[in-house]
Amino acid sequence: MSVLRNQIVPWIKVLACQALVLAIVLLLSGSLTPGSLTPGTLPVLLGQGAAAAGLGLLLRMPRIWLLVQFLLPVAVVYGDAVPAWAYLAAFVLCALVYWNSASEQVPLYLTNRRTWQALADLVAASQAGRVVDLGSGMGGVVTFLARAHPAVEVSGLETAPLVVAASKLRVAFSRLPNARIVYRSLWDADLGTYDVVYCFLSPVPMARLFEKSRREMRPGTLFVSNSFTVPGRAADRILDVDDARHTQLHIYTL
Repeated sequence: MSVLRNQIVPWIKVLACQALVLAIVLLLSGSLTPGSLTPGTLPVLLGQGAAAAGLGLLLRMPRIWLLVQFLLPVAVVYGDAVPAWAYLAAFVLCALVYWNSASEQVPLYLTNRRTWQALADLVAASQAGRVVDLGSGMGGVVTFLARAHPAVEVSGLETAPLVVAASKLRVAFSRLPNARIVYRSLWDADLGTYDVVYCFLSPVPMARLFEKSRREMRPGTLFVSNSFTVPGRAADRILDVDDARHTQLHIYTL
């Protein structure tokens, strides 16, 4: 039931935002000078999309849903003008980027720079020798930590093909010998070789992932989750990050 809810709720928010903006457009079109605001024209549709995306931002929807909000009005009205191959190309591109979203219920969340620094401070304080980012996305955490701590081996595990390729290029151009991106599922990784395990996933896999960490990680090592808690287990420490989204790092000592 929770998986179904996670799939349906974003679409409910999308439709609610679109309906509200459309209602406002229709009200304005009836009250303004005729011709000054014509529903269905491209500028108005783009404005509707931007307004709906703004509402989505207020609702703290993931970035991919903001893009859906912005493009949906144009796609609905001008759908016949778009060639069929464009929809196929868009589908393939989304599949390559959001590979895990359907099967694992894990969107592509990107860690911000202030959280990078908070993690770097945590790695220094823990005197870690090996760190891994589970679901490393574009490799920002990996390259930042590797640059901040040249003596620490920093790995990123990712399975979205296009994201893996982009993050591998990022690591290659950074020329950091202690950074690497591995095409591997986090469920196939041996977490026992790491001193700090970091993840920014979703509520869905947290219970299972923490059980895996308890089985494999050594006593005294750290399991760090960005924003999402482990069900039924209080964090040993919560680190508040001074950023716009009020990020919290939930730190569990194994």
